[in-house]
Amino acid sequence: MPDKWEPKERKSFPFELEEKGLDPDARTIKGYAAVMGNIDDGKDVIDNGAFKKTLGERGSRVKIFYIHDFHEPIGKPLEANEVPRSRLPAKLREKYPDATGGLYTNFYVSETRRGNDAMTLARDGVLDELSIGYDAVKEEYEDLEDGRRIRHLKEIKLYDISLVPMAMNPAAIVTDVKELKPEETEDYIRIPVESPGKHTDHRIRTITISAKEGIKALYCGECKVIITYLFAKDKGWTMEKARAWVKEHKKGEAEWIETAEAQEAEETRQAEELQKALIAGRIQQAQIQRQQIEEL
Repeated sequence: MPDKWEPKERKSFPFELEEKGLDPDARTIKGYAAVMGNIDDGKDVIDNGAFKKTLGERGSRVKIFYIHDFHEPIGKPLEANEVPRSRLPAKLREKYPDATGGLYTNFYVSETRRGNDAMTLARDGVLDELSIGYDAVKEEYEDLEDGRRIRHLKEIKLYDISLVPMAMNPAAIVTDVKELKPEETEDYIRIPVESPGKHTDHRIRTITISAKEGIKALYCGECKVIITYLFAKDKGWTMEKARAWVKEHKKGEAEWIETAEAQEAEETRQAEELQKALIAGRIQQAQIQRQQIEEL
């Protein structure tokens, strides 16, 4: 199981070094680990000031890891702070025309086996992205005129900065690699497949995938997506079995969503019929009472 202090979310950015930012002799790397102000592929915007509190309160606790492996620390930041757009390199300003600032970092890489690997791969341009691990402490949602709903990250609790390889799609300037952590409760194995943060204030309900097998799901009716699968432990589900099932059966999600929509439509129809019946009953009762009063 992941350590309880690992971050809930992660984001990767193409790592832009400062000029002469890689110093193998001093074992330091200088550059920009995040960009503020632009909408990323995950429909998130990191607002200016989002890192201010976390860097002030726990900046010394932030560590550098090798490809997000919390068992492979490779260094620590010597400096980390927010900078305005004017401090961003020209390449970043061109890639992110809406950028309003960035997270500047200068970190030391320890002289360990993995640290040596990281320095070599960074020098060779293989580890050419930085990924931040964080929790969203304060967030606000905004509905844009084009129909998109974006999340503004107002305050972030930063846990780590990791050197990671180039994204699979070289055209993806920002790649969202949020980690979704399975959980085990007293009754269920919970396997998330969507970030719950994207569905704050949405209409979430539980649907049944298979009553016989003990499989349910949390379903967002507004976005028409399944957020989390629930596997009843009293039906023999284990974390390993649940993960394997999701991997094998997630392709059937469209059918379950269609069924969920049909169930919701039927429930809505029944609720409306019940409401009409209640109103008709009240009207009839009122008419009877009026008649009784008139007869007096």
